[in-house]
Amino acid sequence: MTDYTIEHWTSGQTTETGDSEAAISISVNHRAATRQAIIDHVRRAGMNFVERSDWAAHKARTPRMHSDWNYTKIAIHHAGRSFACGPGALQLQEIQDMQMGRRTAASDDIGYHYALDCFGNVFEGRDIRFKGENVHNYNTGVIGIVLLENLADVDEGRDAVSMVRRMLDNLGLKQKPPPPERQTKALSKFVTVLCDFFEIHTLGGHREFPRQLGEGKICPGNIGIEIVSQLRTSTGLKAP
Repeated sequence: MTDYTIEHWTSGQTTETGDSEAAISISVNHRAATRQAIIDHVRRAGMNFVERSDWAAHKARTPRMHSDWNYTKIAIHHAGRSFACGPGALQLQEIQDMQMGRRTAASDDIGYHYALDCFGNVFEGRDIRFKGENVHNYNTGVIGIVLLENLADVDEGRDAVSMVRRMLDNLGLKQKPPPPERQTKALSKFVTVLCDFFEIHTLGGHREFPRQLGEGKICPGNIGIEIVSQLRTSTGLKAP
């Protein structure tokens, strides 16, 4: 067992056995230890955690990134209407390439702190010590989690992708399956882990946060919003 410096910074404390007698407190001055403690706790909860190096993430442009901490909110995203269940590492590489390679407003790293694939694996995105870039003008104190799946239904959107999906659906050739059970169960467990480490009081889908633009008006899709609503009911967290 790893011992961490004791200094209270959150009302919730991680435990190894689920009881208060084995509580692990993390120093506010040792955020690297907190990052590792989150990873360890996810694995003890029976989930597979994939660190950045294991999915071949590009090196972040850290000199240009801003530190963040004292998280109080979680934003849930979906990977977009052109995505479906697939290898999580490849999907994350594609998302990071797209976000860091934009000609204008390029991100300094992948914008999400964590990702969950359809099999319930948890992937590390942007280092939790840095502010995310996933909610328009609303990233401070917000942990961004992306579900690597398309959670929009066929009636959402007016672009070419959504038009083709509606046509196929009308022909009975394309039915939107329910979200993968392993993914939704892992998300519930992972949100609980994050609440152990931070004083989280708000959980929302991307589009539920104020003044969202572009894809944020749809993300995480109607199906994703249903998942978020169910999570709020089970955790007692509030909407943005």
